[in-house]
Amino acid sequence: MAANSSKPAETRNPQVFALEVARDWVTREGGRTRAAAIVGALLESTITAIARGEDAPEKDSATLLEIWRSSRDGAPAGPGSPLRGSEIERWWEARAEHLRQACSAEGAEWLPRLRVKPGGGRGLPTLFQIALDRLEPSADTESESALPQEDGILRYRVSPAKPALWLRLLMGSRPFPMDSWRGHLLVCIALVDVLLICFIWLGIYMLWSQPRAVSTADLALAGLAAVVSFFLWRGVRPVWQLPSQRVTLAGASFLALSELHGQLRTMPTAGRREAGRVFSVVRHWGICPVCSAEVDIQDGGRQLPGRLVGRCADAPLEHVFSFDPVLLTGRPLR
Repeated sequence: MAANSSKPAETRNPQVFALEVARDWVTREGGRTRAAAIVGALLESTITAIARGEDAPEKDSATLLEIWRSSRDGAPAGPGSPLRGSEIERWWEARAEHLRQACSAEGAEWLPRLRVKPGGGRGLPTLFQIALDRLEPSADTESESALPQEDGILRYRVSPAKPALWLRLLMGSRPFPMDSWRGHLLVCIALVDVLLICFIWLGIYMLWSQPRAVSTADLALAGLAAVVSFFLWRGVRPVWQLPSQRVTLAGASFLALSELHGQLRTMPTAGRREAGRVFSVVRHWGICPVCSAEVDIQDGGRQLPGRLVGRCADAPLEHVFSFDPVLLTGRPLR
């Protein structure tokens, strides 16, 4: 997905560029939590310091908490809950793989890393700092992708998927906010499909409500209406499931003919309301830790109803893994 996003302005300093990539990613997909806002503020102050040739600053928990409160419009007064280093560390670690993939896709040479120095009481507050490590060659290369993972845990990667032609013509190929005109158009298209289904069966009801004998043509018309309704609902269902599932199977109606697998994805945007999510068409995939074949996201079926799972291309019934869209990990389910 990072390849679909707009790149930040190029800079002569590769460390600043990597920090800008991380900042833009946190702003775009970090979420609306307190941790996301605090990490974003810490990245912003680090960019300013590194651009001036200074060392990465250390911010204490009280300062970051005050920055977060001042950034919230209409935030309630009061001290609120304290800021703990473990809270920010868990948030960062859960999204570290996302961030690494974003930096790698943008061609950054450095990878930002959160450093937390726990305090020792009131006189020694917890300190937060952004460190920079050299970005190692991506694990997505062909030479490494052929190797099975030793710990038995599947690690998913996120790649942009090519949308269907109608979606590219109407709304383009890049991610867009759901509260933009493109997002409103997508919701309207989904609503039109639902209304068409309703009108089809309303017409069937009005036709059959007349006192007359049911003919073979009426049965054929009802069968045709059922088939059309099925395909209309199957095409629009992934959009209606997005608010509750965040990631849904795209299906043939949303993917180009050259794409076999893909998902619709909506990630929350930092600092926005519930409607502030970014829509994108992506492909989550990985390398099977058992046989090294590719793993793609599919429906759980009758065995795992209501779940998306990763299925191995060579052993789809036996090599089945869970799918965590935040941690980008999967554990064996069979």
